[in-house]
Amino acid sequence: MSQDPIIKTEDVLLVTNALTKTYPSGFKLGPLNLRVNKGETLGLVGKNGAGKTTTFQLLTGNADTSSGEVRLLGQRMTPDSAELKRMIGYLPQDPTLPPWSSGYEVLIYAAKLYGISSPQAAVKSQMELWDCASYGSKPLATLSYGMQKRVGLALATLHSPPLLILDEPFSGLDLTHIKTLESAIAARATNGQATILSTHVLSFCARLCHQVQVLTHGSLTIVEPWQSIGLQEREAAIEVCFFGEGAKP
Repeated sequence: MSQDPIIKTEDVLLVTNALTKTYPSGFKLGPLNLRVNKGETLGLVGKNGAGKTTTFQLLTGNADTSSGEVRLLGQRMTPDSAELKRMIGYLPQDPTLPPWSSGYEVLIYAAKLYGISSPQAAVKSQMELWDCASYGSKPLATLSYGMQKRVGLALATLHSPPLLILDEPFSGLDLTHIKTLESAIAARATNGQATILSTHVLSFCARLCHQVQVLTHGSLTIVEPWQSIGLQEREAAIEVCFFGEGAKP
C-alpha cells in the first residue's frame, strides 16, 4: 500500500486554519482547511456563487476573516499585511484597471511599487511575453476584453510572486495566449512557485494541477484519486465530485 509523500514544513507555502467568512445574507464560507505547497498548482472548481471569489479575497488579504486564519510563508495574512501581500500576484475574473491609463503606465507604476531594480526592462519583458507591446501605449478603456486580460496577466506575474492566484484566467484568450499561460503556470511549478487556478474548463485542471478541490456551498472537497489517474479520468473525477456520486463520467 502506497503512502502519501512526507511534506516538510519548509515546503508549505500557504495554509488556512478553519477559515470562515459569514455574511448578513446567511451565506457562510468555510471552515476551510487548505494547504498549498511550493511548486504546486491547485485547481479550485465550483459553481457560480459557491464562494471562490470570497476565498480569493481572504487569501490575498483584501477581506478580513470572520474566524480562522490565513498563513503565507508562516506569517498571518490580514488586510494590513502590506509586505506579505507583495508575495502574491492576483488576477481577478474581471480585472479593474485604470481605464484612461495605458498598460505600460500601469505596469511601470507597479514595478516601482514592487521595487524592481530595472522597471523598464521588466515591463518590456512582460509585455513581450503576454503580447501586449503593440497596444501598450493605448488607454486601457479602448482595448478589448482579451487585451485587458493579457495586461492583467502581465501585472499579476510582473514580480514573479511565490503565490499566484488566477480567477478564470483563460476567458478572453485565444489559443496562442492560452498556450503562453499554460507554459507560464508549468514553469512556475518547476521553479518552486505555487499557483491557485479557478476555471470551469476541466481540461486545464487535468493538465496543469497537482490537486483539485471543489467548493460547494462554502465547503471544500478534494478530488481523489488524482495523481494516479489519466487526464480523462481526472475530468470525470472532478465531475463526480462536482455533481455528486450520481454523475455520469
